[in-house]
Amino acid sequence: MDDGGPGADREGIVARLELAQAALRYLDAAPGSAARPPQVAVVGPTQAGKSTVVNLLLGAVHSEVSPLAGFTVHPRGFRVGPLSDDGRWTADVLPGWRRCEPDELRRDVLDAFSLSDGGADAGLPEGLPPCVVWDTPDFDSLAARQYARSVLEIAALADVHLLVVSKEKYADQCVWRWLELVQPLGRPLVVCLNKLTPDAESVLMRALEQQLARHGYDAGSVPIVPLPYVTGGSGLERDPGAARLRRQVHDRLGDLLARPRRDVAAAALVRRHWVQWLAPVRAEHAARRTWLEWVAAAAGRFMQAYTRDYLEHPQRYDTFRRASLELLNLIELPHVGGAIARVRQVVAWPMRQVMGAAGNWWRGRRQDELRGVHSLGAEASVLLDTWHAQVAGLHREAGRRAAERDETAPYWAALASELDAQGESLRAGFDEAIARHHEAVSEAVHAAARSLYQSLLNDPARLNVLRAARTTIDIGAILLAIKTGGLSVLDAVWAPAAFGAASLLVETLSGLELQRVNRGLRERQRAAVQRDLVAAALVAPLSNLAEWVRAPELTGVGEDDLAAATAELARLEGRNA
Repeated sequence: MDDGGPGADREGIVARLELAQAALRYLDAAPGSAARPPQVAVVGPTQAGKSTVVNLLLGAVHSEVSPLAGFTVHPRGFRVGPLSDDGRWTADVLPGWRRCEPDELRRDVLDAFSLSDGGADAGLPEGLPPCVVWDTPDFDSLAARQYARSVLEIAALADVHLLVVSKEKYADQCVWRWLELVQPLGRPLVVCLNKLTPDAESVLMRALEQQLARHGYDAGSVPIVPLPYVTGGSGLERDPGAARLRRQVHDRLGDLLARPRRDVAAAALVRRHWVQWLAPVRAEHAARRTWLEWVAAAAGRFMQAYTRDYLEHPQRYDTFRRASLELLNLIELPHVGGAIARVRQVVAWPMRQVMGAAGNWWRGRRQDELRGVHSLGAEASVLLDTWHAQVAGLHREAGRRAAERDETAPYWAALASELDAQGESLRAGFDEAIARHHEAVSEAVHAAARSLYQSLLNDPARLNVLRAARTTIDIGAILLAIKTGGLSVLDAVWAPAAFGAASLLVETLSGLELQRVNRGLRERQRAAVQRDLVAAALVAPLSNLAEWVRAPELTGVGEDDLAAATAELARLEGRNA
């Protein structure tokens, strides 16, 4: 079916796949049963005389003969003799192709075939049983690729293959490649050596027998019928070669009961090419597993970077500070803390204006950086920057593997393209996950502060000491602000100083286990990032991306599909054991 040139191997794989698909589809009806009459496929290279041989079998001119190479481009079937079938089997022939009358076939419409009477109501040609004879297109011309599927379909449907070769064509590699292709089907074979001259017959017969033996055929079980050069017209029924040809076809059809069942042959055909067919599928599966390993490794690097750059960073980690500051607000003296805060706000107004102007200037310079989830704080910035670094690294690695041009390159190229297409969607999903995480952390901060405050409420003496200390510190801050007109730089750092002083007081006077609370907040935050951001918003979408990679160069066969096909093949082989 291929010529050995560029792309021939790929075309050969496709041809074997199409043949196996057709063979499996035609398993339902046993050969020669009432569900489907016996089928004879006349096949061969161009200008071998296939149509002439068909007419010899039929005993009359039914198949049009032409001296033009590649004249037959449609499968043409002829019903011979009284058949007991009801004709429903014809609906399964060449699925998707249109059945026409012979005179309706058009050379520019190749997905069509004809099935007509070739003497169904007349007496049978001598020696030929009731059957359907198919005249098929050639399999070796330049145009053969356009109608190759029809030849494969009829070869899979047929119960007997009648190969027609001429003295010019019998040694062509295309003939033997075709025989190697259909050999696993196990169909009986008859060879017609056509257009012989008397002086060449014995030499060519021996050469053909040697070729058959070289390609795995038992020459003694493959009849070779020599035919001289004949033309269509009268006298075909009386031609001695025609009678011998019909007798051999009759005998081969009679051998069907002794042949392996069609499911045995189909299983053998599939098993013979199983490894080769699955090579690109397994390459895609290997690439997908490699991608999942990369994603898992990226998740590990993500957590390492998050731990280093936020959870263990002395300046950026602010979760416990937020809880402690909230606790400071909770321990203010009732009815007094609020008044002190308002006074302090008034006297510190000039400094706030200066600091606010400076902050607006700085935010203007960092507008892009602070946009979106970056504005949620240090943790959000670390999370998003780490996500960008890991996804960019995966994208670069996929592009590098695509450039290597090995058997997995098509998968990597398609995956890199899908990453480009889905980049914005992946980023938006991660942004949403960060926003949800930030809300959850804020709730955890509130809960931690309330828990600490509740512990203090259970010890009123210590709570009062802390409130007095907090009030003293705030009053000192107000006096300093009044003295400096609210312009002292000390006011700018008062909140951290107050936090430090109050934390020290809480630690030393209240006896609360602040470090335990700190560790608990940190561990819960780490677990939440691992679960809600890394697993759910990084690993899951990137892993799903691999499942939906599609491209014309890819098979698209999943591992579950492959496992199911392997199990079905094993079942078919086990049934025939």
